[in-house]
Amino acid sequence: MAATVEHYDELIEETGFEEGTVLVVTGATIDEVADALEADRHGTVDPADVAAAEAPTHAMYSFVQLDGGVLAAEDTGYADPPVSALVALSSGGRSAAVVRDNIQAHARFACARDGALLFDADEYVFVADRSGVPAELRALFDRAWVDLDADEHDVEDPLAVALAMAEVVTGIEVTVEDVERAASRDAVRLPVPALRYVPEAEA
Repeated sequence: MAATVEHYDELIEETGFEEGTVLVVTGATIDEVADALEADRHGTVDPADVAAAEAPTHAMYSFVQLDGGVLAAEDTGYADPPVSALVALSSGGRSAAVVRDNIQAHARFACARDGALLFDADEYVFVADRSGVPAELRALFDRAWVDLDADEHDVEDPLAVALAMAEVVTGIEVTVEDVERAASRDAVRLPVPALRYVPEAEA
């Protein structure tokens, strides 16, 4: 079944997920994804301190094993993985995609396959040159892209569009049940360093 924006519109409406990071990796284990994100698995960082910090250095990630891969998510939108981690997670024939939106409305989409970066943009809806968008994603991408030269902008929710693009790259459909599992006690919850992603323009 083809990935649809409508599916993710419904997911966002049902789960209330509007800000945060979603990372999907095929063929991986939770341990592999947690290690790539430099998650604290030794109790060095107190989750209570993460929640209470005014300027947090970490975010709490939830990890769940899916059929075919791993879903990792956090709810700040400021702990998305750097490009190096995304590429590493995609090595060995895997695929990885990250979707991030935050209170600043900075909607990132990035993806990698078999150890190579396919696309990364900190604010993907404002990309000036669309020639770098993978052909397999272009139809979905255009549904959220903002033409700054146009007088009117009739675009769709960038978060829903990005989640649909992540499904195209990974072949994994994220469901309401998956998001609910990530928010439940069944999930593995670990602190992950925040503010590690640096957009290419700022690197």
